[in-house]
Amino acid sequence: MTGTLVQPTIDGAMPSLDDQKRDLLARQAARIADLQVGIKRAQDEIDSLKSQILGAWPVGSYEAGDLKVQVKPGNQRLDSKRFMQAYPAAENPSLYKVSPDASAARRVLGEMALEPLMKRDKSSVVVK
Repeated sequence: MTGTLVQPTIDGAMPSLDDQKRDLLARQAARIADLQVGIKRAQDEIDSLKSQILGAWPVGSYEAGDLKVQVKPGNQRLDSKRFMQAYPAAENPSLYKVSPDASAARRVLGEMALEPLMKRDKSSVVVK
């Protein structure tokens, strides 16, 4: 995909570097979109097969030809709303953590004050 043959335009002129970069970007984006469709199709099939297995088999491990299939119970986590009703923070402060609220800090302190304290995740590419 990176090695491309530069074709002259109809009038015989060579496309500019910017035009070549835009053309390459268009081809790369189109390929990403095609691959994403294939991934989505495969993921939908995987989800359907897993759903069928979950409907047919209880929690446990099973031999499936040369493969092993595990049906695992769902993760268990605390229902925060119910916990807070049963153990209010005012009466049980040791059961709670305090953490910064970025939205409130942004409103009160402003973006400039927070900028040196922020960290950024890795850049990403989105093709739609």
